[in-house]
Amino acid sequence: MINLYTNNPTIGKSDGTLVSQDHTQTSPLSVTLKTGQQKAVKIAVRCDQGFTAVEGAEISLAYWDGQEYQATGGNIAKWYLALDDNYTDSDDALNKGTWEHTANITNAITDKNTILWAKYDGQDDTTPMNDDKTAICIKATVEAV
Repeated sequence: MINLYTNNPTIGKSDGTLVSQDHTQTSPLSVTLKTGQQKAVKIAVRCDQGFTAVEGAEISLAYWDGQEYQATGGNIAKWYLALDDNYTDSDDALNKGTWEHTANITNAITDKNTILWAKYDGQDDTTPMNDDKTAICIKATVEAV
């Protein structure tokens, strides 16, 4: 009923690619960078048609320990979220964004994209990796309209 989308979603539209859920990795959020870099990617949250999250949502990060999601562990300390402020691109978001480990959307989330950004900070990384243990969690009360 409420999902994340990637592949350059547009604010106020219903585009983008659904990010895989339940640790399936069929369409994960992907950030490719060289060691010692950081990179941001635009994502969107939206409800399915006919539903809304009137009170917004809390978006946070979690670590998959192989059995369940945990609030700490893995690489989640290197992942950050920022609400969109009409950033022109990922570099603009990197430079101007307010990066936290949680993003609180206070406006209603409808069936149109609400944009936010995810960043991986690999500035201290020395070897490449494939992080398939970090998840983005959405806490919201979704209702039929």
